[in-house]
Amino acid sequence: MEFVRPLEPILIIDDVKEIRDYLNQILTELGFEDILESADFSSAKPVMDKKSPSVIFVDVDLPDSDGTDILDYINTTYPHTHVVMCSGHNNLENVQNTWELGAKGFIAKPFNAKKVDTVMKRLELIE
Repeated sequence: MEFVRPLEPILIIDDVKEIRDYLNQILTELGFEDILESADFSSAKPVMDKKSPSVIFVDVDLPDSDGTDILDYINTTYPHTHVVMCSGHNNLENVQNTWELGAKGFIAKPFNAKKVDTVMKRLELIE
């Protein structure tokens, strides 16, 4: 029997390729293997339907949708999925808003391995 990490697969939704690549690299270095990426919400929907990610990192500002709309969609359609919002606008109102809408985490950009590791460990405790 193969051991399956409860927090995988992981989906990264961000329109900036460098951000997706960097977050993917951090997650890989933390030992995660099943990492998926999408540049926008419309391309992420079929990935979510097919793979049912356990964790989704969502950029608050996407070209085709607002991150809070995506958060609402994920919470309604995939209620057991953990959503971590990512934004360069880390004011208190923005962070509180994402928590109130059901996000399980918030990472301010630019992020680093320590911040990502802390969020992932917190999600493991929720499992």
